[in-house]
Amino acid sequence: MNGILITWQQLLYVSLGLIVFYIAQLLFFLKRHGWSWPRHAGGPDNALRTEVVALRQEIERLKIRLAAQQVESVTSGAEPVAEVSEESPYAHAIRLARQGAEAAQVASVCGLSRGEVDLIIALYRKQGRR
Repeated sequence: MNGILITWQQLLYVSLGLIVFYIAQLLFFLKRHGWSWPRHAGGPDNALRTEVVALRQEIERLKIRLAAQQVESVTSGAEPVAEVSEESPYAHAIRLARQGAEAAQVASVCGLSRGEVDLIIALYRKQGRR
């Protein structure tokens, strides 16, 4: 029989070559689609964390300044600055619905869609009437 004879060593080399080829193809695909290896501690992730910390500190300083201005305006007799509401639009809409406000008014004040406001009014006006 005069066929092609493949030894186990040749088969091993071909298999390793295919594995290397598929790994290279996988890495090329991942790089092409924006995936990258995890970065070290001094990379962009650390820069973003630093920026977030700086922004949080600036917000705290601005809150302190706003409170000082409100105290100053109250002591000087001027109209007080409107308080910053930390209430979510949904909580505000629920409060207005319980007070009996109309859907169009709630939608415009809270910045919610009419469907959301109709649902809130349907749910919370019934609760208030029980």
